[in-house]
Amino acid sequence: MSATQRTPTTPPRVSFGIELEFLVAYIYEGEADPDEEIKDGLQPLVVVPRVETACSSPEPTSSRHDTNSRFNPHPQEWVKTQIRMALAKAGLPVAGATDGVVQESVQAGHSRDRMSAFHVVNDHTIDEVSIDGYHFQGVEINSPAMYSMDISFDMIRLAVSVLTTQFRCRVNPTCGFHVHVGVGPTQRIDTRTLRNFAALLWAADPLISRLHAPWRAIARYSQSGRVNELTELGKNHGPADVLLDTAPPSQDSEGVHRAEMTTVIPARDLKRVKYFSRDRQLGEPVEPNPDLDAFRAELDKDTVDDIAILKAEPWTHRPCVPAAQGSRSESPGEHDQFDYPRCNYTPPVPCPEAYGDYRASRLQSSAPSRPRPPPIQRRYPRIPGTMREDTRVDREFLAPYLAHHGYGDFVATPGVRQPPSRSDVMSGVRDLLGSDMTAAQVGDLMRNKYVAKHINYKFDGYSMYQVRRWRPDGVTPEYSGWGDMPGSYESKKENTIEFREAAGSLDATWITTWARICCRLLEWSRDADPAEYMCVIRLLAWAQEEEGAQYDVVDFLIDLGLIQEARVCEERLPNGDAAFWECMNVIPDPRALEAREWDEDWEYVESVEVEMTDAPPFEEEADDGKLAAAAAAAETDEDTP
Repeated sequence: MSATQRTPTTPPRVSFGIELEFLVAYIYEGEADPDEEIKDGLQPLVVVPRVETACSSPEPTSSRHDTNSRFNPHPQEWVKTQIRMALAKAGLPVAGATDGVVQESVQAGHSRDRMSAFHVVNDHTIDEVSIDGYHFQGVEINSPAMYSMDISFDMIRLAVSVLTTQFRCRVNPTCGFHVHVGVGPTQRIDTRTLRNFAALLWAADPLISRLHAPWRAIARYSQSGRVNELTELGKNHGPADVLLDTAPPSQDSEGVHRAEMTTVIPARDLKRVKYFSRDRQLGEPVEPNPDLDAFRAELDKDTVDDIAILKAEPWTHRPCVPAAQGSRSESPGEHDQFDYPRCNYTPPVPCPEAYGDYRASRLQSSAPSRPRPPPIQRRYPRIPGTMREDTRVDREFLAPYLAHHGYGDFVATPGVRQPPSRSDVMSGVRDLLGSDMTAAQVGDLMRNKYVAKHINYKFDGYSMYQVRRWRPDGVTPEYSGWGDMPGSYESKKENTIEFREAAGSLDATWITTWARICCRLLEWSRDADPAEYMCVIRLLAWAQEEEGAQYDVVDFLIDLGLIQEARVCEERLPNGDAAFWECMNVIPDPRALEAREWDEDWEYVESVEVEMTDAPPFEEEADDGKLAAAAAAAETDEDTP
């Protein structure tokens, strides 16, 4: 190969995996198909053999889940077995599948590897009431860990197609759709990329939230850190605050008040934190070095727990910069071509067709510049505003949209809102980009320390807690008794960031589109030029803080290079509830056994505690009249001096 020829290179692909939650309809053997008249035009219905066990009681218990347990096989396992069989017959690798897998084939080999197979598992947070004779079983499917390639998304499409053509499925507000993104099963996201990624998510959160159902940003299992005060970043804490804390001021012998600095973690853990995923000196690889000798050498450094350095500003980092080599040429002829720009310069490619309209727009004349002119024209008007109104105080919204069923846990019910102390964009970006000591600072700033899953972006795999459990090889965590044995499927998921805000869906186009968007967010955070990165951050801040700003999530996706995905989202957004509600929501009759009622204090109570024998027919008008009477009484109280 000649010296002038160069081999084209591409950046490493990011990895991803998805979790789909949905409900599968079934009936017991001997029960009639609720849609017998039109069943030829519907998907097959799962029929569970109704074989009662010897210890079954003649009367059903108060819980329908206990009723299901009277039969063998249990509906839960029977439904999962049918799904595994269907996926395997379609040629997909499925963990635990026996029928449909060709022995000694590539499919069989991947089915035995937990990271390369689809998993059909239980999820107790998914629930639904019985509808017109149908019973429903909640199911979660975990995809293999795959790299961001077209063939990977084709596998997702195939799996969703199998589900929607061979089973009667539905989704409701208790279902979610999660995406994990990372850089492979054995690598961790480097600190610089993680900083950029977290800052981008913080800045773009209100815009991205527009792609999802309105209840997801306030529901407990997917609530937004920009809406509720969930994270240290939302509490207005900085990168040093997550590692150190200030003790109450004390007095010395002369009566002078002094603030004593106390470490939240031991000094030896600070050294461990400094080693794993820390910023690298010039010339060092960006990957965490798993060499044990290098780890021990790092522990011997004395500056890693220096309080002055930890509490200093980010620019006090002192890398070993080598002396500059060479000097500027004394010949001016070599630089003549850069003296003045040519007036007759012609761009190498023609301008996009929409470039003239973009330049002429008066609304965009005062806006921050885009990284490049948009290559496509918008087909629909931009979404006004960025942050949705908080709907949790609207009783009419909560009653039908967040109907709570089943176990009684507060699965989808939002809690009382605690507004974050930090609401602006740029201060959060500043603190995240200033986390230059370790990736653990970013993880602790972005995670929910109280309940890990109660947030829309889960960064726990890069938190201080996770770093403490990491072994010196930098790859395997210590076993803590929760199913995360070193090298296991669960431990490898700790290398990822989880997107949890998407609502449950069985739309293959939307599922693959959102997965591509999640992958691109991480990829762009890693590869974007600093000037382009800050240009987009500035646009996001302008869109949220400037009234009438003309920049929305579709523009954001275009600036990330997601042209096809931007078109899909642009078509999706005008549909509103039709896009978010793929299936009709069902509110149980209050006289039903599994029903819950919404009381005067906005809390759920067990229906068995209510006298149901003389209850009137279930009518929404009754609630409306009660609300109207309450409103009239409130107005009367206000008028009374």
